[in-house]
Amino acid sequence: VGEAATSLFNDAQAMLKKLIDEKLIKARAVFGFWPANQVEHDDLEVYGADGETLATLHHLRQQTIKPDGKPNLSLADFVAPKESGVRDYIGGFITTAGIGAEEVAKAYEAKGDDYNSIMVKALADRLAEACAEWLHE
Repeated sequence: VGEAATSLFNDAQAMLKKLIDEKLIKARAVFGFWPANQVEHDDLEVYGADGETLATLHHLRQQTIKPDGKPNLSLADFVAPKESGVRDYIGGFITTAGIGAEEVAKAYEAKGDDYNSIMVKALADRLAEACAEWLHE
């Protein structure tokens, strides 16, 4: 590993330690499952507890040209069609590790320290991805 890569790694480790030790950023995650059915071939209707339609999610089909006989799939293809009478479900989640990151980054920018400002943003982004991986477990 080169000298610049080693320096960057060490800087990132030091910043990560600072962010954690001083509790400068916070992570949050939420997930849910909702009743849903496929409608109009590419769309999903999402239902509330009383069966009312909360939202219609529009999905595209794959846009690449496929060999003969291979379908261009949509996420809606994996949820039971409404006319089947089967009650199906979808799940979703959202994560962040950036609560407080913008303030920390702006403080570095105010001092003319673009390097550490970018480092904070990059670490918050990677931590959000790690939070999503953790949520999958």
